[in-house]
Amino acid sequence: MTGYESIPSLVIFAVLGWIALNTIFFFSHRWRLFSDITWILFFGLIYGALSAMPDSQLPDLVLEPHVVLYVFVPLLVFASTQCMCLFHFKHVLVPATLAGTLGIVLSMLVIAAAVHWLLGVPVLPALLFGVIISATDPLAISALFKGNQQVTEDQKLLIEGESILNDGFVVTVAGILSLVVFTDEKLNLADSILSFVSHVIGALTVGIVLGRGARWLLSLLHERHYTLTTNITLALAYGSFVLAEEMHFSGILAVFAAALAYGYKPYQDDANHQAHQEIWEYLDYLANALLFFLLGASVFTLLSVDNLSFVVIGLSIVLLFAARFISLWLMRPVLHIDQRKLNRLDFWLLNFSGARGAVSIALLLMLPADFAYKPLFLTMAISMILFSLIVYPVITKTLLARTAASSPVNGSPTP
Repeated sequence: MTGYESIPSLVIFAVLGWIALNTIFFFSHRWRLFSDITWILFFGLIYGALSAMPDSQLPDLVLEPHVVLYVFVPLLVFASTQCMCLFHFKHVLVPATLAGTLGIVLSMLVIAAAVHWLLGVPVLPALLFGVIISATDPLAISALFKGNQQVTEDQKLLIEGESILNDGFVVTVAGILSLVVFTDEKLNLADSILSFVSHVIGALTVGIVLGRGARWLLSLLHERHYTLTTNITLALAYGSFVLAEEMHFSGILAVFAAALAYGYKPYQDDANHQAHQEIWEYLDYLANALLFFLLGASVFTLLSVDNLSFVVIGLSIVLLFAARFISLWLMRPVLHIDQRKLNRLDFWLLNFSGARGAVSIALLLMLPADFAYKPLFLTMAISMILFSLIVYPVITKTLLARTAASSPVNGSPTP
């Protein structure tokens, strides 16, 4: 089939996709068992199962790691971060940073120890898998927070901010460990710490400079029409990511800093600002829908039958919960929201917002094809991702419902 002949097929596929999105949106909001993103994941799994059949004429859809990191991630990170006013985010900056850095280190160590001792994986590859699979995606959970009076704004900011920060941290640490595992470089703790600090400072500097530059450019034009703000913020999201990556810094942290620097002081709520927000919400929704469909469709292609066993799946699910629970439990004494200790709801929401997502799959797919443990790691990661995206929302919904039933009439969370 030539390129011209395939265009009508792509258009038909897109039309059917938009119709399916409307159907999913309607039923997910009617039933409220899962978020619409989880239902999209289910449809992706069905598509992947059908395309894997011998007589299927459906094309195989597989996540391409560079597309995930360079197309989806900048858009999703900027869309999430630009909603965070820096004035409000500062209340959760310390706990979000601790959970997104120290929490990832603790989670990495728990997973690496189990994979090393129980599955016989060498220490350094086990550490690499431990850090990669610790990256979280709160999307399927945060969809349940909208309009829920039991979840405060600080709790939402903590969950979303921690996820973005830990993604940046994970990508940076995974890059350092990959150099050690796949090259002849020796692990030097002092050099690794220095490299990490330079990556973080460099990324934040790039993001802040570009974010303030974009804000200055708009003020110079004396115009805030939503077409201009949307264009400049799209350029800012992708430009900050690519520039930081080209300078060997963390692109995710650069986008995070750029979004905060650009939106540190929101414009007055006028029609243009509202239109700008609605455009970004739609872009965020569309990107997530496509990403989760591709994730579901890729499962049957990425799973390794040789490594698929009840032992591997069971261990993956246990580690999914245990690693995050242990890390948060150890850090709980130092985690505070605006000088208030985490209450029980804060703690469990953080635990079950730790769903795994496409960033982990992208990083694993970027490992060398001849890496002996790549099939095992992909199988474990897919088991964790599917379980967390399907089961965690149900647990969170039950938790919120019970909290609402036991809370005072005013709807404030029980400490």
